[in-house]
Amino acid sequence: MSNQPKPPKSRSGSRPSRAHYEAGSNPLLKWLIVGVVALVAVAIAFAARSCGSAQDSGVLQVSDVNIEGAPLPSFDGQEPDPAMERVAPAFAATTFDGVEVSVLPGDGTAKVIGFFAHWCPHCQRELPRLAGWLAANELPAGVEVIAVSTAVDPGRGNYPPSAWFEEEQWPAVAVRDSESNEIGDAYGLRGFPYTVGVDADGRVVARVSGELNDAAWEFLLQLVAP
Repeated sequence: MSNQPKPPKSRSGSRPSRAHYEAGSNPLLKWLIVGVVALVAVAIAFAARSCGSAQDSGVLQVSDVNIEGAPLPSFDGQEPDPAMERVAPAFAATTFDGVEVSVLPGDGTAKVIGFFAHWCPHCQRELPRLAGWLAANELPAGVEVIAVSTAVDPGRGNYPPSAWFEEEQWPAVAVRDSESNEIGDAYGLRGFPYTVGVDADGRVVARVSGELNDAAWEFLLQLVAP
């Protein structure tokens, strides 16, 4: 005699099919199916929320800007740099919080302006390094640092830049470039990261494309200082 349990008969006297017995009469199987479906639904919802979080929170990653003054020539690394001693263009932009910031070369304060793209691996290394330096050190008197988030692309990695700057605890001013990268173009940007040093009179004293180590960063700060 077989020890295999027999499926129960239905009330009509006929035995249910094997499929009916396994899927319809097994409560454990039912709960497993429901649980898997629920987990998949939660995962999809979380992914959608993560992808849209920047927009859902109302944080715009690009914004209108206003630029005054002649643009600097594109930086291609040639020596001498044709932008040297030229007055840098002024611009008005906004932070990720929507606060308007006016950057006015020649206002008596020297400036180091860094341009960062969220998807650039070199920027991803430099931004936290500079954030750490700024958090641990004082700037020379009469010098300010401004970061410009530019070349924003929702289809590339490390998006959105607002979350990136917040995660790296960037301690200085950070403003948004426009969708067409007008500030970057006005300063002759061609590669990332890109740094422009402007003295207190508003004249360009240095332009650097690529990562800066601490020694080069400190030298640049001293170079622009009044």
